[in-house]
Amino acid sequence: MSTFHPFARLPLELRTRIWEMTVEPRDVEVRFKDIFRVEGSIHYYMSSTPVPKILQACHEARNLGLYQRAFSFGNKPRHTWVNFEMDMISLGDTDIRNIVDERLHIRRLRFERESDEWFFHYESKGLKDFANLIEIHVICLDTFFSWLDSWEYVEWQCPRENVRFIKKESGQMIDGYELDKMWDEFVEETRRRENGNN
Repeated sequence: MSTFHPFARLPLELRTRIWEMTVEPRDVEVRFKDIFRVEGSIHYYMSSTPVPKILQACHEARNLGLYQRAFSFGNKPRHTWVNFEMDMISLGDTDIRNIVDERLHIRRLRFERESDEWFFHYESKGLKDFANLIEIHVICLDTFFSWLDSWEYVEWQCPRENVRFIKKESGQMIDGYELDKMWDEFVEETRRRENGNN
């Protein structure tokens, strides 16, 4: 990419708008690490997501506040740069209850799970603390149908139409309403087969 040398001579408002337009939604990977040692435990968040390039561009771009330092909890704190309005916070298999200080800032959340008793009865209760969510993506480590009860009974803390289930192997994505429809079609097809065999 070539350098536009007269950029610094543009009016501040125009430069600010240009910097704002460089911000794009990202998947920000965040993991909670809890290492137990005889001499004491170590707790911290880590991320493999690179620092946004705009923050490396110049002092002016960094000072616009387009990204915030986040996930710096622990006795070995690090930090990750996040734009909470745009970025999807992807926790992998990190227990959502380990996210504390950022709960109210996170708007988009992704995590990887099986729909098991632990998630259904315990971990999902932690979603209530994420009061400002507008979107949730669940990477399903089991079948879509395994998530029927969770879809029906978990308090998802975002508009239900914005809850998405994604098959890990294929990347196929459906929402909960599509999940209900798939189940109804499966039940109907099963009935048809059973009636055809009688």
